[in-house]
Order: sequence, then structure tokens, then C-alpha cells
Amino acid sequence: MSESKKEFLTFKLGKEDYAVEINRVQEIRGWQEPSPLPNVPAFVKGVIDLRGEVVPILDLRERFHLNVSYNATTVVIVVNVSTKNGERIVGFVVDAVSDVHQFDLNTIQPAPDVAAIDNQFMMGLTTIVEKNHASNSMSQAEKEGESAGTKRMVILIDIDKLASDGMLEQISDNVDNMPLQNG
Repeated sequence: MSESKKEFLTFKLGKEDYAVEINRVQEIRGWQEPSPLPNVPAFVKGVIDLRGEVVPILDLRERFHLNVSYNATTVVIVVNVSTKNGERIVGFVVDAVSDVHQFDLNTIQPAPDVAAIDNQFMMGLTTIVEKNHASNSMSQAEKEGESAGTKRMVILIDIDKLASDGMLEQISDNVDNMPLQNG
């Protein structure tokens, strides 16, 4: 893979597609209710014990002021983020995981001034083209139109910037001093 191309894990928040670098993803877990933390913003759902490490769980839907519901496709993407205090493991709640895609970083478009989420957390925008399979019963014009495929816009998230807004350090200070619950 060339240096200008990277793989990203795509996921859904509401109706929109988002992505994070795949090399930052540690694992994907089904939704389970975390242990709550006092005096944190609503998007901080709490913490879980992940093989002896206390991991804060942040709901990206609430963080980006989107509608929230928990169902069978709700998952937690466990990622490694770089903070001013070093590497941390954090879980991001999302509506669903989609796929892994390779994007050429040279084709990433800058975030527009007006966006659904705070631009400071965006690496940029790119497009996924899904190839449609033309059936034998389609006319040639329909096949040509279908061969281009369906395009979807993807918002690339910079998880380090998301973590560096100060909130993760504040949460980390709370969880580092919190005893693990047995259960």
C-alpha cells in the first residue's frame, strides 16, 4: 500500500457515514451498559473493564448532537488515541459498523465551514463509490448509468483531535483513580 493510501473503518452515526483509521482500532464490541461516572458530560456513558484496564466509553452520537437509540446494531469501537498524557484506550459508541475502505489521502477534501459536526475533529471528506451490478434485462443506457455506482460521502474523524479537546484528560484523571468493580 502506498504512503498516500490508508485503510479506514467506516461506521454509521445517524444517516451519515464516518471513518477512523483502521490501525487505531483495537476491537469492536457489542453494546453493554458501562458503569457510570459522576460529574461528566452526557456523552460520556461511563467506563468498562476491558481485560483489567478501565476504558471510558464516549457516545459519538451525543458528542455530535445526533439522535441516540440503542439497538442490536449499536456497537463500541475501541480505539487507541494519543493525548498529551500519552496513549489511551477509549470506546466510541456508534450506530453500526459498515466496512473497511482504502482512501487516497491526496483526494481528501477539506471540511466545509458549515458541517454537521465540529470541523476541528474532521480530517476531511471523501467518497465511497459502491459498484452496482447491472442485470441482463437492463438497457445499455441503464447499464452505463449503473456502472458508475452509487456515491456516498464519508466524514473522516481525527480521533486524536477529538481526544485532545481536554475532555479525555479530565475523564482519564477520574478513571485512573477509580477501583474496578467485580462482576
